[in-house]
Amino acid sequence: MFWLLMGRIEKVIPLYSAKIKNTKRDDNYVNLDKLVSICNVVLENFTQDRFTEKWVVIKNNLASLYCDTPHPNRSNNFELAIDIYNEVLGVLNKESFPEEWANTQMNMGIAYDKRVQGDPQENFNLAVKAYQNSLKIYTCENHPFTCAILQNNLGNAYRDQGLATSAINYYWLALEIHIHTAYPNESLRASRNLGNTAFKFGYWDEAIKGYSIAIKAVETSRSWVKSESRRQKILEESIGIYESMVQACINVGQIEKAFEYSERSRSKRLVDLMASYNLSKGEEIPPKIQELLQQYEELQRQIDQERQSHKSENNRSKTRAVWEAYNEAIASLKTQKQQVWENLRREDPVLAGEIQVNPLSLSEIQKLIDQPNTAILSFYTTNSDTHIFVVQQNQITFHTCTGQGLNTLQGWINQNWLLPYMNDSQKWETQINSILRELAERLQISELIDQHLEEIEELILVPHILLHQIPFAALPTGEYQKYLGDKFIIRYTPSCQILEFCQQRDNVGKFNEISLQYGTVEDAEDNLPCARFEGEQLAKMYNIPPENRLIGSSQATSNKYRQLAQQVQVLHCCHHAQSRLDNPLESQLKLADGSITLGQLMTPSWRLPQLVEVFLSCCETNLGTPSLTDDILTLSTGFLCAGARSVVSTLWSVNDLATALFSIFYYQQRQEGKNRPEALHKAQIQLREFTKLVRIQV
Repeated sequence: MFWLLMGRIEKVIPLYSAKIKNTKRDDNYVNLDKLVSICNVVLENFTQDRFTEKWVVIKNNLASLYCDTPHPNRSNNFELAIDIYNEVLGVLNKESFPEEWANTQMNMGIAYDKRVQGDPQENFNLAVKAYQNSLKIYTCENHPFTCAILQNNLGNAYRDQGLATSAINYYWLALEIHIHTAYPNESLRASRNLGNTAFKFGYWDEAIKGYSIAIKAVETSRSWVKSESRRQKILEESIGIYESMVQACINVGQIEKAFEYSERSRSKRLVDLMASYNLSKGEEIPPKIQELLQQYEELQRQIDQERQSHKSENNRSKTRAVWEAYNEAIASLKTQKQQVWENLRREDPVLAGEIQVNPLSLSEIQKLIDQPNTAILSFYTTNSDTHIFVVQQNQITFHTCTGQGLNTLQGWINQNWLLPYMNDSQKWETQINSILRELAERLQISELIDQHLEEIEELILVPHILLHQIPFAALPTGEYQKYLGDKFIIRYTPSCQILEFCQQRDNVGKFNEISLQYGTVEDAEDNLPCARFEGEQLAKMYNIPPENRLIGSSQATSNKYRQLAQQVQVLHCCHHAQSRLDNPLESQLKLADGSITLGQLMTPSWRLPQLVEVFLSCCETNLGTPSLTDDILTLSTGFLCAGARSVVSTLWSVNDLATALFSIFYYQQRQEGKNRPEALHKAQIQLREFTKLVRIQV
């Protein structure tokens, strides 16, 4: 209001314009009408002779509002905008006010390009004429930045007329100036327009070139931003570019490039976090980060304290006001925690953009495959299809599940798997077999095996989006009484880049199976009897000393948990845990005096370079809902970010007895010399056979 009171309406319009574009659409109508009324009142006080520049600015901004703001009368608003621009051009002297004249011509071109009424061909001609007029002043020699914007606008005008070749030529002219290293946002706009236009008309090579520049622009923009949430937003807003790039590469048979770009967009947040860990391992934590970490831990302590106090009181006697005060206190503390988290990330050299993580090439990924009978199965869902890349040491093939796109496959998983699990777990349990059977058909598992996996014995699975929630080992293969887990040894990784980080960790060579120190955290809340039995059996098998066992509420505290995790090479946890699908960073390992959250595990204070393996024999430790960027933020990936080389985790709420038996079977196989994937494979089969035997005896 200050600028309005001072008569500076030209300052008010852009501020209000930004405000109404961020409000609900119904409110836009009211706000636009109000602002138009204010402008008209102020304009009555101007005369064209005395206040030409200010009058022009206000008129141009007002016309832009008509063009840009959603409104029931938007078609008519374009007419009003065009009338205003014509009025301005009737007053402006091109020689006296060349830039104002050129700017108005540019805006006029945009209005004609978006115009709904009138003859489309005439609107196109008028738009092009206006843009060309503007280019007489905004030349590429004298005003290169604005000239490139006009070239992009001309490309849009030709694109909208279906004149793809001319449109693409203009986009290339814009990109000669708006290079991604200097102007990433503008480069992204022009290159995405180029890629989308070429894609629409089937010019695949041009589409690939355009999307290649767009992806570089996206990644440059991310590297310039220090806010982690904004980095994620940039990627989310541009994820369609990666999808279109993958599809364009497939359409011209460039399968290697398609796979590389599918990996390039995957789990970038996790990749950044793990790159940050690798960069900073062994270094002293800077004082500023130490201070922020202390703040973060103190806020978590206060949250735990509030919860413990609330739990110990008689909840039945509490009034509604007391409950509301408790909820407000917890919400306030969590908000403060989130802000500290953002501040931490701004200080991180990788997440703050000072270090760029380079994507892997196909040949680099193939080097991660240690056996000729092992294959990486990488799933990637686009708008229309799901592609499955099959990568072996010396070749890559792919299989397409036609029609299984974001809505038809990922949306189906959400409706039939995730939502039932969240809302009605008993019903979900009864539907597991039928859902997995249909999913196997949708993913064409039988055809995939026959056509691509003939001599393969081990799979490294890279799921995509909600496929991270699926127990692939339980997918039927189409053979009699056979599941994928019967036919193949299975490993999982969020992305190939994360697989590389885990393989490169230098702690692996320091320990052999005999010298490994084991530690257990058992039944932290004194309500899981089978977990104590599980811990006791492990202690006998590996001669775990009492000081490496945290048993029950008297020992399994947060501080002792952290101390143990920093001392041992194998950490086995059998206690309660909970995934927070609504706020992944608040997913928690439940301990005697509070909890350890995923957010804590992902801070620089949790450095666990000596951890060879973490076995999370707890509920939901790998349950998460990835965003379109395919970042699966779970307690499992939290330990990977903290330094662990491998994690065994769970996808849902698990049974106390079954989990204890499975864990014991797994460690028995390990003692017999099986590696982790083989031991998991054998333990799964052993538990299933044991369950059948129990049913027969009963």
